[in-house]
Amino acid sequence: MLLALAAFSAIAVYCTAMSLHTVDLLTKSVAADVSIKEYRETLEGVRGFPYQWRLLGTYMVFAGERLTGLGPHTVDLALKWALLFVSSAMLFLFSQWYVTESGALAVVALYLLLTVAGFTDEQYRIYFTNDYVMIACWFAAVYLVKTGRYAGAAALAFVGAFAKETMLLVPVLLAFRAWRSREARGGFALAVAAFAVPTAIVRTVYRAPLGQWAWWDMVFANVPFLQSSMYEFKLTIKNNLKVALFYNVCWVMAARRVVTLADPFARDLAATGVVYLLIAYPVIYIRELRHFLPLAIVVLPLAVSAVEARRAPAR
Repeated sequence: MLLALAAFSAIAVYCTAMSLHTVDLLTKSVAADVSIKEYRETLEGVRGFPYQWRLLGTYMVFAGERLTGLGPHTVDLALKWALLFVSSAMLFLFSQWYVTESGALAVVALYLLLTVAGFTDEQYRIYFTNDYVMIACWFAAVYLVKTGRYAGAAALAFVGAFAKETMLLVPVLLAFRAWRSREARGGFALAVAAFAVPTAIVRTVYRAPLGQWAWWDMVFANVPFLQSSMYEFKLTIKNNLKVALFYNVCWVMAARRVVTLADPFARDLAATGVVYLLIAYPVIYIRELRHFLPLAIVVLPLAVSAVEARRAPAR
């Protein structure tokens, strides 16, 4: 099973790497050159915000470059493969609490397909390795919280926070768990500190006004009927349709399953997903579908579980 996951993870990364050879029609810039330029600017600490706070993936590539002597993109491809394999393996293990082994394979297959879609929406960047790090840490943290290993989940929140702020999901999930169980309260406090410390460090080293911490005006680009022109309105509708199609009917199947499933953890995880959507929608470009990949561990296992539950009476 692990060899299969590793092989298909490699194929997924191969698909996303094809855009390295593309040229932007407007700027005439080559994707590989832009990727290296942004990579060097991040290392020098001169790239704009909030990119300058998402550092772990970049420094992992830099460390690999120094250790192996290979080019940044060669190291980056290997890292992306390893991280995608880790997230696929954690998703496979976690899914088996809700689906059969074959169902877990279906979950991973859908996840890899969505990964290709999410990262080929834009040209290849070394910067996106931060997303791979964050998703691997998030999926592993969900697995650890499910098994009651809260300290391990907090440690992953600490590491992943250097890659991307989305690791806020770990303390959010533990907040819902702490609401149900006293045992999780210590883990929640630990996760809050684990997320806050690296966030404070990177924002102290690379200072920027609050207005540059995120794209606060994205609510006017993402939420329909808040636009000032018909062109922008049509663009918003198109982007929202892309988000709806990203998980398509799985959104509905997962929502119905979480209601009927007698599993408090599934409900806490689903609530965490809702909180993420509410927080992210006003501050991200929703047309960048990679932002919705953290929800795969919420939506896909429950959707496949709903399919298997429908087939159970027939068997």
